[in-house]
Amino acid sequence: MARRYQSIWEKIKSVPVGTEVPVKCHATAAKTLKKAVIKEKSAETAAKKKLGMLTVGNLEIREVSEGVKPTGYVIIYFKKSWDGNLL
Repeated sequence: MARRYQSIWEKIKSVPVGTEVPVKCHATAAKTLKKAVIKEKSAETAAKKKLGMLTVGNLEIREVSEGVKPTGYVIIYFKKSWDGNLL
């Protein structure tokens, strides 16, 4: 069974390097969302390193609230800076 934020991490992994994946969430949940996606990535990276496999590089995160914040929502963009799986 998939974990709650695993689908977001799977989507980030599936797009080409440098492509941003937008996720819209309520401003009060933004910090939780960012930490949860980082935790998903970390869990996968730890498992792959134990097996000597290549991993995905740094996760870049930026948050945009202009024009969206009056409604209480923000858009968080995730992208990977490099992907060792493609070597």
